[in-house]
Amino acid sequence: MRFLPAFLTFLATSALAQNFEIQYGDSYITTLLSELSRAEESGDEALIADLNGKIDRAVAKIMFPDSSDRGRDEWQEQCHVTSTFSAEIYAVDIMNPPKEVAWAIGRLDKIWQTDEGGDLPYPGDFERFMHEDGFRVIKVDYEKLPKGVKEWREEQIREGTEERKFIAEIDGVAFFAPGVVTWLLPLFASSEVEGASDACQGELIVLENFRKGKPTADSVEVFGASYLGRAQVGNTIVITMTAQKKVRGAAKEQSEL
Repeated sequence: MRFLPAFLTFLATSALAQNFEIQYGDSYITTLLSELSRAEESGDEALIADLNGKIDRAVAKIMFPDSSDRGRDEWQEQCHVTSTFSAEIYAVDIMNPPKEVAWAIGRLDKIWQTDEGGDLPYPGDFERFMHEDGFRVIKVDYEKLPKGVKEWREEQIREGTEERKFIAEIDGVAFFAPGVVTWLLPLFASSEVEGASDACQGELIVLENFRKGKPTADSVEVFGASYLGRAQVGNTIVITMTAQKKVRGAAKEQSEL
């Protein structure tokens, strides 16, 4: 995710990457893109073909999910929360970065590398890989991040994952791609329920609840998060989000007994 012309060229020429929507909590595709970048540098044609096949299948699964789930009408909302998040957002031209970001470019270049020294894959824009204005970065005081987001980052740092680098913190300021909001959408959306006494709302701040995959015929609950709106004036953006828990009709009736 470094601000390097070579990496921007890689993004521009990756037609596949331009077409998939970022899914929160799904690091599989970005990991494959990172491996593909290294394979292309080494010229390993067999590995390149294998990785492209894996990416094709992963993207197809995201973009064309099976929509034939039975019992969709049985799902009823048990609880939901909404929240807003305000920050600055900038399109970054590597040759002429905005002054609000330029002072941190050198340090961001070093942070946004893989542990092996390669380019960290760009996590994308909000609901697509690349915005029409190009590479964009969100800037906000670190302490203004939702508590759950900061705790997630601290956990990644303790575990040493590469995801720990997606949110860079420099002199008390956080920098990250818009796709990171999508990646952690449940944590951003549920920022208002920290410490809530409501048991259902308490489940909305547990990221793992949103990573259980599509509901099956045996599922009794499902969690989801989505954007309600984004308003940008100049370089200020306000994002409105929601997270919810739904249960099957029978499960809801039992919970109310």
